[in-house]
Amino acid sequence: MTTTAREYLVNRFQTDAAVLRERVALMARGTKVPGPDAATSRRMADACDEVVAMLLAIASRGHAAAELDAIMALVPLLEHRATEQQSNPAVRSVYAGAATRIREVRLAEAQSSPVAAIPVEDLDEDLDEAELPDDDGEDDLDEIDDDDVDDDVIVFDEDDDRADGTR
Repeated sequence: MTTTAREYLVNRFQTDAAVLRERVALMARGTKVPGPDAATSRRMADACDEVVAMLLAIASRGHAAAELDAIMALVPLLEHRATEQQSNPAVRSVYAGAATRIREVRLAEAQSSPVAAIPVEDLDEDLDEAELPDDDGEDDLDEIDDDDVDDDVIVFDEDDDRADGTR
């Protein structure tokens, strides 16, 4: 059974919320559990629920790439929520972790996509690589001058029928 990115993320944060609530229940029964206290664990579970709600609010688009783009649009919101929680590092980590998980899912999807598996030789040969921007975002065509061009000239003897020009 194939799991979509959204299903994976929803399941992940629903599970985290359930584990955190179980932790709260254990503490309520007097069990000593290492980590955050019950109140913090409850707030973390609520944050997980918020992440799930954000993910579920994204309409199913029927196309995995479009759905993943919509999920990626949540990253700035999650990062903003994380910065709002500066006084509560545990809750901040839920939102920051959600943004990180989304980026990881995006990367995993990109690496496993059929387009990523196409050998370079099979790509459209009409693509002029010189038109692609470098890291600086500028076209390097203007930077080529006459000195960059190889001046070697191969002269073939008209009487020589060897195509490689050797004698």
